[in-house]
Amino acid sequence: MRRFFRPFCLLFTAAMFMASCLNSDNDTVTYYDDAAITAFSLSNAKITRHTKSSTGEDSTYIEISSNVANYPFVIDQIKGEIYNVDSLPLGTDPTKILCNYSTKNNSYAGIKSLKSDSIAYFNTADSIDFSSPREVSVYSSSGVNVKKYKITVNIHKEKADSFVWKQMPDSRELASLQDMKAYNLNGEIVVLGTDGQKTRVLTINASNGRTFTDTGITLETNSYNNAVVFNNELYVIDNGTLKTSKDAKSYDIVTDSPEVIQLLAASSKAIYGKTAENIIFYSTDKGKTWIEDTMDSDGKNLPTEDISYTCYQYGKNKDEETIVLFGIRPEISTMDNTATIWRKIIENNDYSEGNEWTYINYDSKSKKTLPRLENLNVVRHNDMLMALGGKGLDGCYVGAFSKIYISYDHGYSWNSLDYITYPYGFDKSASAVSVCTDSDNYIWIMLNHTGQVWKGRINKMSWNR
Repeated sequence: MRRFFRPFCLLFTAAMFMASCLNSDNDTVTYYDDAAITAFSLSNAKITRHTKSSTGEDSTYIEISSNVANYPFVIDQIKGEIYNVDSLPLGTDPTKILCNYSTKNNSYAGIKSLKSDSIAYFNTADSIDFSSPREVSVYSSSGVNVKKYKITVNIHKEKADSFVWKQMPDSRELASLQDMKAYNLNGEIVVLGTDGQKTRVLTINASNGRTFTDTGITLETNSYNNAVVFNNELYVIDNGTLKTSKDAKSYDIVTDSPEVIQLLAASSKAIYGKTAENIIFYSTDKGKTWIEDTMDSDGKNLPTEDISYTCYQYGKNKDEETIVLFGIRPEISTMDNTATIWRKIIENNDYSEGNEWTYINYDSKSKKTLPRLENLNVVRHNDMLMALGGKGLDGCYVGAFSKIYISYDHGYSWNSLDYITYPYGFDKSASAVSVCTDSDNYIWIMLNHTGQVWKGRINKMSWNR
């Protein structure tokens, strides 16, 4: 490599000398000993786009895109590395990329060949092959010093909206359960499941666990469907007693006689439950005292089975949250074919007047509704609500686990998407299913019968931005 450094510097010095001779005799040329790249960006790249023809067939076209300039590059001067944290879109051609850069004090940059040790002038007018990291040497204007960089252009290797499922080992513990609900608790997936006589508590580490472990804890038969997670603690009603746990293995009693008989949901500030009179109450002091909340409809419309909820930031206001509550009401007309949905917008500020719970009342003219499914579970993923469940109940004639339903408007309307489906090999004969999400944006599905366990997510949920 050193045999190329001297001729390169001589060439650079000669160019600078000729330039100085063209100036007037009064001009002074200053040479500096420092060398560095101070800015780097892309300006142009070819991207292969996928689309559908007028006949519905898949087709592609090539776009010359300048949007790559919007992907910032990090310059690590200590390590001598330049790279983009947010990868370029799938389909970007790495072999023909135009870029821009700036150097300090007129230092001069040369790029090393991919095939040999030769160095050529790093010309921004020429397309560069970034299919592998490129070594760039920056020479000071005095020719005394040189600083080297490794430039890496990261490009996504997978589609952003592809949904990928991974099957985990089957669980004998899950297989024997008659019904169950799952909760994300401090890095653990906690399954509360009934075997018909009691609720058992199973756990698995969400990051690296392979199998579920039975904690040995048992609760009342229906406790599996009477729990929420609030401020990193599991709250559950067991034989009329409100209990709390940070690890699902040891429990403390909050009160022996809570005002509510059924826990419904939790926000960042409160726990919500309903009384025997079907009135929603909330607690902001970890379940010790309860306050009556407001509702816009008869409490008889509140869900009683397969209860699930989501709570998330509402819009761009960090002080506002929305809770969407889902479930089934077995006692309603057998001709009903939609799930039961309630919603509440919470304003977490000193000036909030409070918002009431709103019942989403579908009628015969309503379209794009959420079907009334057995084992209904709803989670939030990639800014959308995802509803999963078994066969349709009573007046709902939907096949078991036939579709995953999606809502972008906080639960009002529902559709299915071609790229979000149940995984191949999914046990559609299961009579109990539970779904939850973890802190790595994975959706977990647990089934009885065969004890299958699946986890999956949309690809872009794993990308660092």
